[in-house]
Amino acid sequence: MRTENEMMDLIMKKAMEDIRIRAVAMDGSRANNNAVHDRYSDFDIVYFVTDVREFTKDKSWINYFGDILIVQYSMDWYSNPYDYDGHETFVYLIQFADGNRIDLSIVDIRNISKEIDNNEPRIVLLNKDDFKELIPMDSEEAFFIKPPAKMEFYNTSNEFRWLSIYISKGLCREEFYYAKYSYEVLTMKMFMKMLNWKIGIKHKFKVTTGAHGKYLKRFLSEMEMKRFQGIFPNGEYEDMWDKLFLMYDYFDELETEVAEYFDFSCDKYETKRIRSFLEKRRAESASNINS
Repeated sequence: MRTENEMMDLIMKKAMEDIRIRAVAMDGSRANNNAVHDRYSDFDIVYFVTDVREFTKDKSWINYFGDILIVQYSMDWYSNPYDYDGHETFVYLIQFADGNRIDLSIVDIRNISKEIDNNEPRIVLLNKDDFKELIPMDSEEAFFIKPPAKMEFYNTSNEFRWLSIYISKGLCREEFYYAKYSYEVLTMKMFMKMLNWKIGIKHKFKVTTGAHGKYLKRFLSEMEMKRFQGIFPNGEYEDMWDKLFLMYDYFDELETEVAEYFDFSCDKYETKRIRSFLEKRRAESASNINS
């Protein structure tokens, strides 16, 4: 596997030698001192070019960077095809056979004015024309957990309980993927919002748990992390029922803590009634299996 220095030398050599590339920036985890840096970290690179079309119509030029295992053109999807005659940003997601990966954004300098509003961590590696719009940024404040507005808190709590009924329906019908999707995607999205708000409170909303909570273990104690991991079900219906109630009660605790901090109200009546409803559905499910 090529080293970080070898990859960066290759990226910069291309930019220095190609007069069409006028500036280079690096975003993502490698530009963020608080992010994880290891062999699995992507190289999030931005080339600012004189004409993006010269880098999109013939895509073979990216072979310059190495033996490509697989590539995606994330801006050119079947449901939203890219306009190859236009000047919008184009992104190559390139996984190399040696394990390295470059997420390469090609930005037309016609659109460089938009960069003035970019407040995410960024290192400016090359600026041939001294574009004032390219500003280095070493703060991850853009990713900090945001405190909830009152209505957002209410909607999140209500949606969590609403979606928990979807899970119970899937379990009663033994619709495996419907139940798992409702649990681990739809309902967990609401759970994670509440968990993040609790973490935000503890750290004065000056931290981020990362994309999809990848840094959670930085902010949860060993016991808390074990409890969090314990709410995820295996492939057995009975275990999914057990974990549904564990998650439900865990959410109730989180909701109460967040509500007390912000002086929001919790609908404990709704919480209790929905839990009783779920218990009845579980009993129905067990009865149907045994009948």
